[in-house]
Amino acid sequence: MKRFFSVAPMMKKTDKHFRFLCSHLSKKSFLFTEMIHCNAILRGDSSKLLSYHNCENPLSLQLGGSDPKDLGAAIQIANKYNYDEINLNVGCPSKKVKSGNFGVFLMKDIPLLQKCIVEMKKNTSLPITIKCRVGVDEYEGEKFLNDFIERITDVGVTTYFIHARKAISGLDTKRNRSIPPLMYEKVYRIKDKFPDLEVILNGGISDANELDNHLKKVDGVMLGRKVYSDPSFLLSIDKDLYDEDTFCSIDNALKEYMNYILNLDNRKDSNRAINHLMQFIKSLSIEKNKRKEILEKLNNKNEELNSIFDDFTQGCQRNLSPNL
Repeated sequence: MKRFFSVAPMMKKTDKHFRFLCSHLSKKSFLFTEMIHCNAILRGDSSKLLSYHNCENPLSLQLGGSDPKDLGAAIQIANKYNYDEINLNVGCPSKKVKSGNFGVFLMKDIPLLQKCIVEMKKNTSLPITIKCRVGVDEYEGEKFLNDFIERITDVGVTTYFIHARKAISGLDTKRNRSIPPLMYEKVYRIKDKFPDLEVILNGGISDANELDNHLKKVDGVMLGRKVYSDPSFLLSIDKDLYDEDTFCSIDNALKEYMNYILNLDNRKDSNRAINHLMQFIKSLSIEKNKRKEILEKLNNKNEELNSIFDDFTQGCQRNLSPNL
């Protein structure tokens, strides 16, 4: 499975509603769940947390946690949902994650991380991958990163999604995405040093023109906030990166997603799905009054919605470049 392009896991963004939309804009992009802590699966509504739509394919389940036994037990529950892989979050720098000693802070405790991975692998036949950073706090530099990759590879990990910034524990999550400098060269050198590993670059990529250059040096790229702020970015991925015409289009994606929203019977789900839709509409530079009208119709689940979307998508086609 070639993984040239992945959509990064993002809390309160890459839920199953947004992934449904993404799957109708690109058939080849590799999708990720939001990070789900293993304890939430063990003690909460696992079916609600783990269920997804058949169109979300391929799909990785991203887990958070640092207790090997709990991670293994959560995977036993997740196995019946037929994900394509299990990804362990070793990159999130939030305060909540720090207090729980998981996420990027596992990079400081390699023996514990190894135990987590060994236990995870015992409980599934699926690949275990990790998403990490190039370092955290004083745990940084070429020697540290090489040693980290080597020791985690020793316990069976062969795919790494690497955010090209280090994490600084004194910064909040938002500032950790901007203040630490991007160090793409460090990720390139990991691929050079470990050519048999699958290395996916993440962090700060916002322009389609950057993709080809990165893909000459690593196996794939992972984008998060760029995709969420402009989902139509996905429309060119299948053809440009995979050389496949999967016949995705804005008007079809919007109509499919509209019907999806209208069939949701849970108000909370509807509201979250509508928020994703409005973000999509906003990215397409549609007039503000048209956005407001669509939102009102969605909230009322009015039968006139289809005609409004017909008008809306026609307007989109006039404003978008031909390849979209």
